[in-house]
Amino acid sequence: MTKSFILLLAVVIALAGCSANKSSRAPYMMGKETFNDKIIDQLKSTKTVFFYQKDKGMPNDTLEQAIQEGWTLTPVVFDELSNFSKYGGNPAYSYFVIEGVKTTVTRSNGFSYSTIHYYLALNLFKEVTKKGKLITEGLCRIELFPNFETMMMPGKGKKDDVIENLYTKGLFYNWSPVLLKANLGEASTNLSNKTRPWLFQNIKDDNLGQLLSKDTLYVPKRVLIQFNGWNGKEKEKEKNPFANYRFKYKFCTDAELFQIFEVEKRGRLLFEYVKSSSDKFVTVHDLKQKKAIYRQYVPISYNLKGKDISGIR
Repeated sequence: MTKSFILLLAVVIALAGCSANKSSRAPYMMGKETFNDKIIDQLKSTKTVFFYQKDKGMPNDTLEQAIQEGWTLTPVVFDELSNFSKYGGNPAYSYFVIEGVKTTVTRSNGFSYSTIHYYLALNLFKEVTKKGKLITEGLCRIELFPNFETMMMPGKGKKDDVIENLYTKGLFYNWSPVLLKANLGEASTNLSNKTRPWLFQNIKDDNLGQLLSKDTLYVPKRVLIQFNGWNGKEKEKEKNPFANYRFKYKFCTDAELFQIFEVEKRGRLLFEYVKSSSDKFVTVHDLKQKKAIYRQYVPISYNLKGKDISGIR
């Protein structure tokens, strides 16, 4: 038996005379959805707020430049989460904000365990009911890759403290300019087509091999880290998971990726590995087409392995 409940980590702040923790919507945003013209037209009429903690390890203009190039459906406003109340209940704004889901699984022998999944959600205002309940439409979900300490934050302190800590102290391995640009670009493409794909959908483009043979696949260096599934300790991988990859690839730091994709504008294919609790997502982004040309979902897996790369061909 599985018991699941939503932990809306980023929307418990009071706003517009109502309490955001009374928000009501389809919480997980996991299923495939086709949106009608009314919803897409409403989205396009808004300004989209991207909440982030400024001056956190990277220049503000570096992150903002990449995000604006990725997300092209609406004008983007950048602000810190402390100013959430200015936007949350205002229909003139949509917003990207970190949320999380905690799922508890109880087995037949009574043993239970919990997993926490963080993601970047795009929310669109619908209404505030007479009882003060905020109703929003969840339009997309971008899975995030937290380090172990960030994943454990919900068990430490009050909700408001958890929310603040996620933005000020949390570390997400795919919260980088180029990876955010890639994911937001795909979200723009999907919503332009009035759709949200199934979260666990596997993808293999018909032209995958041809694209891989013509361009270098750029790989964030952090995939060379091995994670202990129980305590989150990290160490350098002993084996290169790309050892048997048949095409050209290059390991890069975030700074090198920014130089290649944002400054020199010569990068096209970007590899991404996301560990969302015990779920694994392996993706190849095509930033030119603003879409994923390969994605593989693997449940109950903690590390990137050579066999995860074998299908990228």
